Amino acid sequence: MAAVRALLVGLLALLAAALTLTLGGLVALDTSVRDWLVERRSPPLTAVLTAFTTVGSSVVLVSLAFSVTVLLAAIRRRAEAGLVAVATAGALILWPLLKNLIERARPADAHLVQVSSWAYPSGHSLASMVVYGVLAVLAYRRARTRARRAMIAVAAAVLIAVIGVSRVYLGVHWPTDVLAGWLVGAVWLAVCLWGYEWLSRSAADSAQQRESQHAEGGE
Repeated sequence: MAAVRALLVGLLALLAAALTLTLGGLVALDTSVRDWLVERRSPPLTAVLTAFTTVGSSVVLVSLAFSVTVLLAAIRRRAEAGLVAVATAGALILWPLLKNLIERARPADAHLVQVSSWAYPSGHSLASMVVYGVLAVLAYRRARTRARRAMIAVAAAVLIAVIGVSRVYLGVHWPTDVLAGWLVGAVWLAVCLWGYEWLSRSAADSAQQRESQHAEGGE
């Protein structure tokens, strides 16, 4: 299982790197997909997708992650609280770092919301992948039925997907910005989950060793 997860992380990272290196060759595809979405604008759809883009904003995501972290810590699920906090903090560091390294300009026109930073990768897509992804994983593991697990997985996937699409629809990102955000976010999320599971196993092994030593000492 560990080898499979390592392979998955490596593959996602490779895809993100390949996407970044081939941006120039994807301009035509970027333009055609963006134009297709812009041409389908309507007041009702704009209202819906603006709401989704708000749900994927840093203000909402940080507030949500902070609230969940505090709640988990309060009910003594400190490891999970740490997972949410570290995953969110990493996402908040990654997206501006990558934007300033790559310095890709946003589309020049048809913006429906105000933006001022570089385009690549989409911060909304990256952060929503990480925050909603980690919360979905924690909820998935606590769900007791397959139906609930399926509902959690589908809801998270749809939410993350629509947030990303909303950024292109609103005119402030190229499709490859969004794709890169999803890929980088998935890599970071996978690394965080991997580290969390490794630490959990190590803690469990240490506790078992202490119990064994205590039992032997009692004899």
